Amino acid sequence: MTKKAIPFLLILIAWGTIAVADDAVDTEMKNDVLLRALVDELERGNSGLKIEDLERPYFIEYALLDTNNVGVQAGLGAVFSRNENRARRLRTDIRVGSYELDNTNYQGEFDGFFGGAFGFFGGAAPIPIEDDYTAIRQAVWWTTDREYKSVTESFEKKKAFMEGKVIEDKPNDFSQEKPTVAFEPKANLALPVDKFESLAVAVSKLFREHPEIKSSSASVSGTAWNRYLVNSEGARLRTAHTNCTLVINATIQADDGMELSDSITASARAFEGLPSLAELEEKCAEMIDRLKKVKNAPKLDSYSGPVLFDAAPAASVFSSKFARRFSGGQRALGARRRPDNLENKLNKRILPRFVNVVDDPTLETLQDEPVLGHYRYDDQGVPAQKVQLVEAGMLRTLLMARNPSKDIKRSNGHGRGSYRIGAAHACLVLSTDQGSDKDALKQELLDACEDEDLEIGIRIASLGRSGTSGGFSRFGFSFPGFGRQRGGTMPLAMYKVFPDGLEELVRGAEFAEISPKAFKRILAAGDKLHVNNKAGIQGKTVAAPALLFEELDLAEIDRDFDKPPVLPSPLARE
Repeated sequence: MTKKAIPFLLILIAWGTIAVADDAVDTEMKNDVLLRALVDELERGNSGLKIEDLERPYFIEYALLDTNNVGVQAGLGAVFSRNENRARRLRTDIRVGSYELDNTNYQGEFDGFFGGAFGFFGGAAPIPIEDDYTAIRQAVWWTTDREYKSVTESFEKKKAFMEGKVIEDKPNDFSQEKPTVAFEPKANLALPVDKFESLAVAVSKLFREHPEIKSSSASVSGTAWNRYLVNSEGARLRTAHTNCTLVINATIQADDGMELSDSITASARAFEGLPSLAELEEKCAEMIDRLKKVKNAPKLDSYSGPVLFDAAPAASVFSSKFARRFSGGQRALGARRRPDNLENKLNKRILPRFVNVVDDPTLETLQDEPVLGHYRYDDQGVPAQKVQLVEAGMLRTLLMARNPSKDIKRSNGHGRGSYRIGAAHACLVLSTDQGSDKDALKQELLDACEDEDLEIGIRIASLGRSGTSGGFSRFGFSFPGFGRQRGGTMPLAMYKVFPDGLEELVRGAEFAEISPKAFKRILAAGDKLHVNNKAGIQGKTVAAPALLFEELDLAEIDRDFDKPPVLPSPLARE
């Protein structure tokens, strides 16, 4: 086994987990100030952290995120903002009691919700960005002291709470997992800001030739980080990641005042993986043409019946309306579990029998796209695992962190969170063995409409934000993240589909609600997956094919819209 063959410093492999010999750990500690400071302070706290007459910790964990975030936004060829944020943040997890019963999973009254001074945020604290061993240890020590005092108080309150309650079949508060010891090569936190800026400027400049577009922007952002995790069980872990994202936004306003927004998003692990300027020019031209057509399309009054989503909007809808339901874990004492919690539906059908769902963070690519939800170890140091969530429509298990539930006792490598850990999806894939091509799906839509005595069906080709701009807009630039967000699940390009197969573009309707039961009544699925990536520290990937829903409700957007500008855009001047 050579160093060239495997990008980790390792000596042993046991239980499927990469383990590093003690001498390799010592070498890493000598060369990595952050790792050395964390381990030294952990060992000191593990042996000496104790308040008289109170519990001493049975578990201490430090997770430090060493990051650099860079972002550039441009409009019409001019840079509007440029920022860089270099930071180190520490999450502490100090537990008193035992694996069976500790200070976590408790939500009393006000104090229980916030978990004390740091419990809700998991002990997130700033750490010096300089590699100063003494200053780093001082910051870790101070955070540990505050966290320990908080959790001992919470533990006493939890035990008092339990004395007055009927507690049945309570699972353990923490699962025992084999500690991981592995070191990935550190990521270079320097990001090519000049390249980000050049691309954002070049792309945003494309909109100068289109005065019909009310506002537009192009932003390029990147994140590079090294994540450290050490705990009293023996875990010693360093992982590294980078990713880049390009977002292009454009908004057009119809004559009746309705604003219609569209966007293009591209993600990659490095700047070089983003589309070329020529590719982006083509995509922008398609988006602008689509917005112009939607602007002049008639409005859809209302509709109730079968709806066909093309693959891209289907993946977005599955991501926003269903993906989070797969997160498992026990109910906190003092809280209430929702009656539709999926743990109540284990080994029951929740999706059509032709549908399977897996979550596989070990995947690095899918459909030739990078999987930004990929990782080797989750944020609690547990090795990533492929999990078969749904098999032939039946729910088999849930995604788990180290927070056991009554039915699922161990983590399956899906503990995620920078400052508060919870079970979450990573690379969620909905697939089917009975996929239909585009023409067959359209015919199945028409057949379903005929069964319901409907004259038309609806096909959703793309999603956007309609009625209210999803961002703050000024001076012809759009700024995502401000104003009312519609979550990217508003229909943008919708088509009435007639019995003869002809289609008519319509606009101006929104979904009443897409409930979990609507997914159970999916009639058919396509044969090609669309990969939907979300970049960032907690990257996520969701993939799904086109989906035909049996029944959804659409209603006309009933709002008061701003009047169009009095004067035409300066871009329209001859």
